[in-house]
Amino acid sequence: MKYLLILLIALPMFGNANEGHDNQSRALAQGTCPVMEGNPVDPSLYVDYKGERVYLCCKTCVKLFTENPEAYLDKLPQFAEPAHSESPATEAEHDHATGHGEAGKTPKLVTFIGKFHPIAVHIPIALVLVAALAEALFLFTGVPLFRSAACFNLLIAVLGAAAAVPLGLAAATGTQYPADYAAILLRHKLLGLSTLVVILIAAALSERLHRKQAGLWSYRIALLLSVLLVGATGHFGGILVYGLNYFSW
Repeated sequence: MKYLLILLIALPMFGNANEGHDNQSRALAQGTCPVMEGNPVDPSLYVDYKGERVYLCCKTCVKLFTENPEAYLDKLPQFAEPAHSESPATEAEHDHATGHGEAGKTPKLVTFIGKFHPIAVHIPIALVLVAALAEALFLFTGVPLFRSAACFNLLIAVLGAAAAVPLGLAAATGTQYPADYAAILLRHKLLGLSTLVVILIAAALSERLHRKQAGLWSYRIALLLSVLLVGATGHFGGILVYGLNYFSW
């Protein structure tokens, strides 16, 4: 009875392992995303279409492919003509180019570094909001500790934004978004750079206010702009991940 119970528990685990290995093999065979061409696929993101499993690189591409799969079939080896799919020389050449890179391709190190952007970007988002909350508490209570907390959080937010911006640029390097998403990406970049500048100004004004007791309203306006820009930048970043219609009612 004990061995039967162990077997019943172990069988689903073996099944999941086999399925994961199968997904990995199929994803490697497909190579790149059909929506954002050149981007490597994620084996955990796929759509089953006409009996074939199609792998994508992100949730946005899953959504775009699901909405109009026929637009991308000519870019998928699963749906290629037999004469093309049975050519081992062509597949070998493609794998070699994908593995070692071609002229003009984004270096793998840059692509890897860009993966840390989602981690770094949460630092300025959180700390700018906390700084604004601390300043509001100081406004209503007059407790100096809240003003000091706002100043400290802004200084660390500057460091976080200074890291998030180049990491974001690294993440965007070499990506090929469809036209609508390319426009969103451009806005996200411009807002990200603007956010870094405004947070830096707010931190400088906060330090000036702390030392010289001058420029109160300039500091508060800069802090408010920092909050608005952080929100707007995060909004467009979210659209790049979840799609244009993410906030549709």
